[in-house]
Amino acid sequence: MNFSFTKNTEFYPIAYLSIFGFTHALVDASSAAFILSGLNVSKGLFYYILLYNILAFGLQAPLGLLVDNIRQPVFSAFLGCIVLAVALFFGYNPLSATIFAGIGNALFHVGGGTVALNLKPTKAIYPGIFVAPGGIGITLGVLLATAKLFNPNPFIILLLIAALGIFIIKCPKINYVKTRIKGINWIILAIFFVQISIVIRSLIGLTVSFPWKSNIILLFLLTITIAFGKALGGYIADKFGWMKIAVFSLIISSPMLAFGAGFPIIAIIGIFLFNLTMPVTLVVISNLLPGRPGFSFGLTTLALIIGALPTFFHYKYFFTGNWDLLILVLFSALAIFIGLWFYNKIQAMT
Repeated sequence: MNFSFTKNTEFYPIAYLSIFGFTHALVDASSAAFILSGLNVSKGLFYYILLYNILAFGLQAPLGLLVDNIRQPVFSAFLGCIVLAVALFFGYNPLSATIFAGIGNALFHVGGGTVALNLKPTKAIYPGIFVAPGGIGITLGVLLATAKLFNPNPFIILLLIAALGIFIIKCPKINYVKTRIKGINWIILAIFFVQISIVIRSLIGLTVSFPWKSNIILLFLLTITIAFGKALGGYIADKFGWMKIAVFSLIISSPMLAFGAGFPIIAIIGIFLFNLTMPVTLVVISNLLPGRPGFSFGLTTLALIIGALPTFFHYKYFFTGNWDLLILVLFSALAIFIGLWFYNKIQAMT
């Protein structure tokens, strides 16, 4: 059986985003809950968490390059669900389980990200919608682990059902035409500065402290706000301009996050604005590397893990001061401004 949505162009992206978006939340919820509470370890959990994150985020660039070469993103997403389901069977062997979980997560994200980037090529709207449910999944997984309610069996069943849904859906048209790149030095500079912005966004997202998160209702609002920021960011940026939205949303959010994190309303507005840039960074790098959507998506997650690494150690506390956060967010705005400036120059050359 093979679904085809070519006759209904409106339903076409909705169908893919529904399947891949739901699976994204499921994959991240499964991974978070499993790594935090499903491993049979009495000590050293920190190292398994670190290993998982390095694999899940760091492997996406090389796996993306592989998927681009074999041109099978849907199969990559399908295989990711299967490998993650297998990982849930191996909780008694924490090292094997962690490795399988990291690889499975990376495979799914590369496949799903490639599909999302090609549903409406060169636009930011759909990648943001695909990525948005991931944060919701992570929060649910953490809550299940914290409450000691994680049971791998329902997640295994759901992952297999999701894998089946991905398997039977028709692969959308993917752009694998590797055009000759002009102005390679400018492209490198554009990617570098956009990556710097992603690194800082990752670092800030994991260091800014919201003391009111212990309130489950406020935590839910925060999680939904982050998801909406990512989901709507692409649409808003496509409509009003990538440069305006990416740069000014960061500038406006900077004092809110730096000095208003203790006040729920201010912080929630600030975190919404802060996340509007995410879809723009995804699509900019993909547009700069035509024909390499999996690798492009993987580059952004590589920046995420680089930004996250200091938060695993005591270096996190170097960035938690109010003025430190303000400077970091403003520097991120400057980095994305420079990256988009180079991007616009490159587009004008082509």
